[in-house]
Amino acid sequence: MSEMNGCQLDVFNFLKKSYSEDRLVHAYLFFGGSKVEKIAVAKKFAKMVLGIDDVTSRLIDADEHANVIMIRPDGKNIKKEQIVFLKTEISKKSVEDRAKVYIIEDADKMSISATNSLLKFLEEPAADVYIILISPSKEVLLPTIISRCVNLGFGGFGWEKREICAEIFAVIKQLEQKGSNPQVVVAKNAELFKERTLEFLDGYQVYYRGVLDGLLEADVSEIKGCVKKLRAIEEARWSLQYNMNVLLCLDKLWMNFE
Repeated sequence: MSEMNGCQLDVFNFLKKSYSEDRLVHAYLFFGGSKVEKIAVAKKFAKMVLGIDDVTSRLIDADEHANVIMIRPDGKNIKKEQIVFLKTEISKKSVEDRAKVYIIEDADKMSISATNSLLKFLEEPAADVYIILISPSKEVLLPTIISRCVNLGFGGFGWEKREICAEIFAVIKQLEQKGSNPQVVVAKNAELFKERTLEFLDGYQVYYRGVLDGLLEADVSEIKGCVKKLRAIEEARWSLQYNMNVLLCLDKLWMNFE
C-alpha cells in the first residue's frame, strides 16, 4: 500500500488505537475523500485484525482472502441477494478462526431491500465480524444505517461548508470569550448539551475551520494551535460514537484544547 495522506492516517490511527484498547465495534462508515483512499484504509484495517504477514497482505490487496469480502454494485445497485450472501458468509466458520471483514463499496447504491436486510445484521452483530461501508457522504444513506455505525470522515476531517445554527453559535461565542470557563458555559446550556452535543461539536468544527482559513498568513504557532483544537473536536465526536458520557467527553475536549 502506498504512503497514506494525513486524513487516512488520522482515521487509521484512530482504528489502531481502538484495536489496541479492545474497543473496535462491528460497523464503520467511511465517508468523504476519495473512494481509493477509503478502500485502502479498509484493507489496512483488515490486515490489522487478521494479522499482518506477506501472504495475508497479498491476498487482501488482490481481493482474494477468504476472510475479507468486497461487496460491489451488481450493475447499478447493490441488491438484496448480495447482502443475503454476505449474511450467509458471516454465519460460516471463518478460516483459521480469524476475524472476518466485509467491505461494502458504494454503500450509497444499496437498494431499499438490501438496506433493510443489512439493518437486521447491524441490529444483531456477530462476534469478530466487521463491516465497513464506503460512501461519498453520510447524507446519501438512511439515518438508521448511519446511527448504527461509527462514522469516520476522510478529506479535511469530513468538514462540510454550512452555516452554524444561531443557538449553537451563541454558545460557541460564550466559550470563545477571554477568560471563559467551559464548565460554566456547559452548565448554563445544559439542555442543549444534553440533547445536541454532536450538533454542537459539528458547529464548533465548522467555526474553527473558519478560524483556520483566516490564519493562512498568521504565525505558525497560531495555525498549529487551531489545528490542535480541530483534532480535539474530531476526537470528541468519535468518542461520542462509543457512547462516552457527554460531560466526560467535553471535559476531555477542554483538556485537549490546552
